Amino acid sequence: MERLFSLIRKIFVSVCVFLIFTDAFAQLNPRSTLYAFHQSSYNPAICGAYDFGSASLVMRKQYMGFEDKSGPASTWFDVSMPIKSVKSGVGLSVIQTKEGFEKRVSAKLNYAYQLELGAGTLGLGLSAGLNSVGWDLSEAVYPDGSSDNFVETTVASQERFSNLLLGFGLFYHRGGLYAAAAITELNEPALKPDAGKVDYLKRHYWLSCGYEYQTTSPKWTLYPAMTIKTTFSDVQASFDCRAVYDNFIIGGLSYTSSHDISLNVGVQFKDGSKFDGLRTIFSYDIVTSKLGGESAGNLEVMVSYDFNLFVEKENKTYKSVRFL
Repeated sequence: MERLFSLIRKIFVSVCVFLIFTDAFAQLNPRSTLYAFHQSSYNPAICGAYDFGSASLVMRKQYMGFEDKSGPASTWFDVSMPIKSVKSGVGLSVIQTKEGFEKRVSAKLNYAYQLELGAGTLGLGLSAGLNSVGWDLSEAVYPDGSSDNFVETTVASQERFSNLLLGFGLFYHRGGLYAAAAITELNEPALKPDAGKVDYLKRHYWLSCGYEYQTTSPKWTLYPAMTIKTTFSDVQASFDCRAVYDNFIIGGLSYTSSHDISLNVGVQFKDGSKFDGLRTIFSYDIVTSKLGGESAGNLEVMVSYDFNLFVEKENKTYKSVRFL
């Protein structure tokens, strides 16, 4: 097993070096600074990985201050729970994104089988659902003053498009360490208007890892993590380090390959009270690219609740690298 973890470390270090020297800052799937708290939205293998279930709601407003509130806005809703009797987990993930005149909604069912592997657990996950996309061009403004016939007649002439959406994932965790890989848009759904076929969603590949580090002070715990998503033509990476003080106050910093710097602050309840399992975090991205001069940054808010269906309420105290 030590060889396995050594290999995992080498792979992620190699990828980090590649990203540092690669000029790839394109926007891919909707970005989330707080991705670590709703990993089942892109990796079904995490369902059932831990002994408790979780429900989370994340809302993100990107490029605030853009004229006509035209900055992208995304919402994620995820719920998952273990099924111990069959060493599995199930979940539901709903994502809504609005970018300009386009609105996308996807809903996926997730399933994972948890396999004991050495001193850790390996989750094998599948997801299946529907993706729906549509456009509202009633207020479109064209730079050259004329309309875009391709968009209006080929794509937007049909009210909405719906496509099958498939995904696959792996999630391995042992102690305070986790490493994961996933593929979303596995079947690369295409739009099929009356005029023919339009390639739309590209297959996305995800890599992520994280670690729980207990400092010399019992009141401080650090959670470094990273995630990489790529279509092999575009790459985006996020590097995070969050700290939890006294198992209550959460604070941290994140950095992405698009040069955004994010500040995170929140609280969690793991004290056996009636709020035990509740967590809320705010994240604010400082946009350091040229867009920063036109926007007021990005804001993201997350509320989650960890629940346990198998023990008495007074024992509901949870701890994992997934949920701090």
